[in-house]
Formats: sequence, structure tokens, C-alpha cells
Amino acid sequence: MSNITTTFRENLPEHLQNVKLDDFTQSFKASGGSVKRITLRGRVFRLVDGGKEIAKNTEPHMDVVIVNGSRSVQKTFYAAEYNPDETSQPDCWSSDGERPDADVADPQGTHCKDCPQAIKGSGGPNRAACRFSMRLAVVLRNNPAGDIYQLILPQKSIFGQGNVESMPFLQYAKYVGQSGYNLNMLTTRLTFDTDSDFPKLVFTNAEFLDKDTYATCVEQGQSQIAINAGRLNFTKKAEPQLPKLVAPAGSA
Repeated sequence: MSNITTTFRENLPEHLQNVKLDDFTQSFKASGGSVKRITLRGRVFRLVDGGKEIAKNTEPHMDVVIVNGSRSVQKTFYAAEYNPDETSQPDCWSSDGERPDADVADPQGTHCKDCPQAIKGSGGPNRAACRFSMRLAVVLRNNPAGDIYQLILPQKSIFGQGNVESMPFLQYAKYVGQSGYNLNMLTTRLTFDTDSDFPKLVFTNAEFLDKDTYATCVEQGQSQIAINAGRLNFTKKAEPQLPKLVAPAGSA
């Protein structure tokens, strides 16, 4: 039997040299099995792993390939003040944008469209307390075979109308699809909208992928990490800890 050492490639049998990672093994590549993320804080593309920033791109744009993601607009409600980088469990959420998920302990309504938290003004002037978002699984254009990142799109990056060089996501995805292409066939350029008061992305197509890169991106999109990146997945909120009951001094 061949010895397995830290230098795997030196002793790797020929019949195993071109075998690619399966979904099971891929799922352990990410730190702790978690999905790495791209955040937009401060209008800077920040790469985050396990809550720690590992790199950032200070350019006004970033080129990625969208390999998977949520099929519908998702909704989350936090009773506390909104934090765009929040990953703990919300007070209420909906994966399909129609009704609260089955595991929500305290749903704010039966249907999202009739929910009091969805009414404009419930979250402050001209905004609802319940937030819209979408989750995309992307790979960096300059490293398509590398890490898969989750990109959470805030509401202002999803809806609206733009021009062919600057579209919100739903308009961009529809434009690509109606042109007869899949999102994983091309490089998508993410650009910050400099006219927005909040971090807001606009989308445009940069180039089509070559044959090998396209094959890599298709495989990346089929991995469990990419599938998980499109789902609502929260850290369960910690139960409030009360101080231990101590008997008064001098009591029996």
C-alpha cells in the first residue's frame, strides 16, 4: 500500500490524478463547513471567512461569475435595529417571500403580503421593517476554481430599472436570460452605485467565459457549498443568560 504523506501529488496513482473533488469532500473545504462571504460594508468589497475579513477589493467594481443562488426574493425581520452584516437568526423570515418558513417560532403574519411588518413605515420613514434580499453563490473571475462566496444583495440592489451598463439584479438576470444565455456563461461585473446613500450594486456583463472556465463554473455551481450559499442559513440566537440565583447572606 502506498504511503499517504503531506505531499499527496508525489505518490498519487495515475488513475486518480484527474479526479475532481466530489460534493461531500467539497463541503469540508470551507472553514468549519461555513460559506465564505462577500460583504459591501463601506462600499468596499470585503471577503469574509468565519466572520473575519481575509481580504478586500478597494476598486469600485469586482468581476465574478454567478454559479448559483436563491430562486426568489427572500425576506427577514429583525425586531432589533437593522444590521446589514447580521447573520444570527431573525425574529421572522421567509425563503420564498410568500409566507414565513415552517421553523419560525413567532411568525409576524400568515402571509407576507398581509404582514404588518411589510407595511411601509413599520421600519421608519418610507421603509418596511421586513427586509428583502437575495443570496447568490459567486466565484471570483480571476480564480473560478477557488473558493465559492455568498453575496447577499440588499433590496436596493435587486429592484428597479437601469440601462444596459448599470442594472439592478432582477433586471440584469432577466436581460441575460431573454438574450438566451445562462448567468454562469459570462463574467458579471459588480459596481457600486455612487449616487446611492447606501451600498448598492449594479450589474453588467463583462465577457463570455472560455470553454474550460465555463466547465469549472458549472461544476462549482453544482457543489453543496454553492447550493447552501443561496439558502437562508442563520446562526441560532443565543438564549438570554440570567445571573445565577444566590441565596441572601445569613439565610438558612
